[in-house]
Amino acid sequence: MIIKNITNIIKKILENHRKNKILYLRAIIHFVRYCFIYNYRKNRCVIDPPQEFFYKYGKIGNYFSILLFFFQKYLKKKKILISINNDCNSSMGHIYGEIGQIHRMQKSEKIYSDKTVWFATSRKDILGETKEIFENRNFKILIGGLKRVFLNLVAIKYPSISIDGSISHTNYILGKNHSDRVVFHDMPKKHAKLICKTEDFYPNKGKVNNYDNEKKKLFQNLKIKKKYIVIQIKTFLSNGTLEPLNPNIFLKTIEYFQNKNFQIVFAGREEFPEVFLNNSIINYAKSKYASALNDFLLIAHSSLVLSSGSGFCFLPESLDKPLLVINAHHICQYFGRRTIYLPTLLSRKSEKFNARIQHEYLCTYGKRNGYFTFDDIYIHHTPTSDEIFMAAKELEEYANNKVPKYTSLQKKIRDSGGCPLLSDGLSNISNYFLSKHENFFH
Repeated sequence: MIIKNITNIIKKILENHRKNKILYLRAIIHFVRYCFIYNYRKNRCVIDPPQEFFYKYGKIGNYFSILLFFFQKYLKKKKILISINNDCNSSMGHIYGEIGQIHRMQKSEKIYSDKTVWFATSRKDILGETKEIFENRNFKILIGGLKRVFLNLVAIKYPSISIDGSISHTNYILGKNHSDRVVFHDMPKKHAKLICKTEDFYPNKGKVNNYDNEKKKLFQNLKIKKKYIVIQIKTFLSNGTLEPLNPNIFLKTIEYFQNKNFQIVFAGREEFPEVFLNNSIINYAKSKYASALNDFLLIAHSSLVLSSGSGFCFLPESLDKPLLVINAHHICQYFGRRTIYLPTLLSRKSEKFNARIQHEYLCTYGKRNGYFTFDDIYIHHTPTSDEIFMAAKELEEYANNKVPKYTSLQKKIRDSGGCPLLSDGLSNISNYFLSKHENFFH
């Protein structure tokens, strides 16, 4: 009881420190855990500074001006750029989004095409075993806390030797977070246009066959014996999920694919829904086999992916996999050519919403809690069982490397501009969903 009370007190203090950007207690706890917990030490560097460190102490590079000056001269001579603002280096999904964007920038933009990019991280749990998936002749991953601190200080002082593929609010050079409008409109628009310019560019696909032995071992452990689809469901309020869906509404779709001789694999890191227990679904998410490399292999060999709106979506998109994004309130933030959306629709008692208004609220008030600045805002619609089922059947058409043409309704919505960002990328909203909610997109 005493230990529990002490733990609760420490948690409250830590919460307050995070809120007020105080670092010393977090640093002490991190160091103690690093010294005494093997699994923690295996996955983290002894120096692992949070975002606030660079905001608060980014100017300390001024004390090492001569060193930083000569180092940036060396980088310029060697045509090396430092990847900046990688605050999501601890998120498996965001890693694929950010590194994928840098790869596309190197592919499509002349100023980056002859440069080598250094991507520094202090988190070994994700890039430790997937390093070779992302690396190539012009892209190198450097793991180490000191490396990350030093290279970020160089990039903060000399932005011209940096490259920014970030998809988060982080901006170390500016010294404060980007606005929600930049993160939810400007940056996705840039990402969508990059995908359009490099539509057939999926470098991670070429690395899949390098892991045949690891794939065989994973499939044996999970008892995967035939083609399969992957399902990931947010079971709590997080990222693009304002209200978690009842897992029951996936059962119709699951039964459909099982009848077509597919296995079903539950992925991510969420708790396995109770209703799935008696439906022959493989619980990879909470298995001892869940890891960054196995995430890659699981998605790479899947037929289709059904996912909540979260960083997880960047993994199937990076592999050009058919992807159904379900229950995302941001409507359109993923732009792959085999991606279909089933969004959450909002409204207010005092104002009737449409897609443009919902996007404007996202850009003005930010994700999740920002909406509820207004006590009369409410969730007008979340995807139903039939909508998931019909959208999944639409997704089937994207299998076997096919990219179906837009339906007349999808083209009509894209051309009308009724859904911001949709026409900038290649993804779609489910045709069945649009037929039910067409007025919302005008």
